[in-house]
Amino acid sequence: MPRIATLLLSGLTLLPAYADDAYDPNTRDLLMIAEWFEGEFNNEEQVWFHRRSGAGGDEPTRLHVTNRRVDLDEFGEHVFYVEEYRDHDPDEVYRQRLVIFSSEGANGSIRMRQGFFRNPKSVLGAHADAALLEGLTEDDVLFLDECDVFFRRVADQYHGSMKSKTCVFGEGDERRYSVHEIILSESKFWRIDATYLTADDSFFRGTPPGTQSQLRRAKVFYCSFYFYGTNGETETVSELRVHGQGGTTTAVRSADGTTFEILIREKEYPYYATRPDFLYYSIRRFGENRSIAFGVTDPDARQFGTRAGEVGAFCYREGYTFREPVEML
Repeated sequence: MPRIATLLLSGLTLLPAYADDAYDPNTRDLLMIAEWFEGEFNNEEQVWFHRRSGAGGDEPTRLHVTNRRVDLDEFGEHVFYVEEYRDHDPDEVYRQRLVIFSSEGANGSIRMRQGFFRNPKSVLGAHADAALLEGLTEDDVLFLDECDVFFRRVADQYHGSMKSKTCVFGEGDERRYSVHEIILSESKFWRIDATYLTADDSFFRGTPPGTQSQLRRAKVFYCSFYFYGTNGETETVSELRVHGQGGTTTAVRSADGTTFEILIREKEYPYYATRPDFLYYSIRRFGENRSIAFGVTDPDARQFGTRAGEVGAFCYREGYTFREPVEML
């Protein structure tokens, strides 16, 4: 009998620690938002349709966002390195952040903290080389609690925003507050990122009022160029990385120095009633708009390619091993 009592007491002792985790109402959503946040996103399709719609007004800024999960236990469990560039130019990096997601518990929201690197150049490119973050401490990152973003689940999306007019900075006539709103789903990342003057609430900089940056998740492909010579020899340039939201990559044909480019676009075409989603790819001479070869395939295609005379390009999706069991094909 005493032994049974001891076991019962042991169980009661352990229960509160288990309950703290088991009854957090955000447990599932925290895992889901971290899964959906990771990856690459680009709004090339938004820019493409704006140019062709004749809608007028300012053209949306083309953005490419990479959110890479990193292992930094000192900062938390769900930690991401964020790097962003503009205008289809990876050298034009304009934002680097350390992002941390955590549960707010009973109030039902998920907090996103945004850390500002005190020496951003030292970690530039950490999305591709996480070793650049080794040894990072809290002294290397500045967090502003007033600029945190709070998410709540709305149907099959997560809506995040800052508390109103709390993230304030700047001096004099340029003292302003930040508006940072995000709608995140499994395949979309829409964002408002703007500042407004505290004096009169007038727009200062960033996403124009009434608009959003409409980014889509970008699949990643690896492509190879094949240059076919008249003597039967073939020159190959392999494993060139390119994303599927208007991404491009180039290769030079050594025989004559000509540069060729492959473009990949995963489309959600609003003008078609049937089969509106497709993957478009084309080969062109660098700097020319006219394609010398192009193709259209299923948006879930794992490999594709095309050839025009002396040049061809073939691509496969990241993670495709070519050895899946037949039931997965």
